[in-house]
Amino acid sequence: MIDHETIARNNHRSGMNCAMAVYDALSIDNPNKKNPPRPRDNGGMCGAVLAAEQTIREMGGTEEDIAEFEKRFIEKHKYLKCGELRGFLSGKCNDYVGTAAAIVGTMGIFSDDSIS
Repeated sequence: MIDHETIARNNHRSGMNCAMAVYDALSIDNPNKKNPPRPRDNGGMCGAVLAAEQTIREMGGTEEDIAEFEKRFIEKHKYLKCGELRGFLSGKCNDYVGTAAAIVGTMGIFSDDSIS
């Protein structure tokens, strides 16, 4: 089984922005990948959230799956928007990246035949 969280965190530490870090980590299992979303698109949404949601949709997930992802992310971090998550220079983007990738990785949208 692929550790999407660790890959996403390492991607982010290596200089990828939040959206690209998550999207790249989840793309390992995504045959429908396109271009990663841009951070803070869609009304200022966190890039890690946007990348997770895009991957869920590309993998055939439903709006209920998106709602479940958002519920779980909010339970952990309280917000979905970048500005609210980061506050005034106090955000922990690598934590948001790791959480987003971990949630998607445990949602069951990837095939059991994933590359590991």
